[in-house]
Amino acid sequence: MIIPASLAKPVFGLARWIWGLIVLAVLVLLGWWVVATLIGGSTAKTEAKLGSNQTKAALESGADAVGTIGTQGAAEDTIDATTSENANAIRSAPGADTPVPAAVDAVGRERLCKRAAYRVRPECLQHAPAD
Repeated sequence: MIIPASLAKPVFGLARWIWGLIVLAVLVLLGWWVVATLIGGSTAKTEAKLGSNQTKAALESGADAVGTIGTQGAAEDTIDATTSENANAIRSAPGADTPVPAAVDAVGRERLCKRAAYRVRPECLQHAPAD
């Protein structure tokens, strides 16, 4: 079958136009893919580095917190031990058995009972601990 020339040109022209759009679309998609690959790779590297830095900072912060708590606990233990030693030295000093006025004794005991070193003593159980 022979197609008349008047019908062949528009069909052929339409095919060229469609092929042009297809090639243009492929080029646009290829360009988009190249840009996305370059930017995406850079973004992934940046995010990985950021995540690594955040992890490192969190570990350092945790180590600092543990060190601070340990140091504070050791300092409190030292203070409490010193306080107990002082109390024992005072109680065993000459004249320690001399009577003290009741009001002075009550206030002194109340204040001592607020210290961690004395909280467990039977006479301190009736007093509220310090905040």
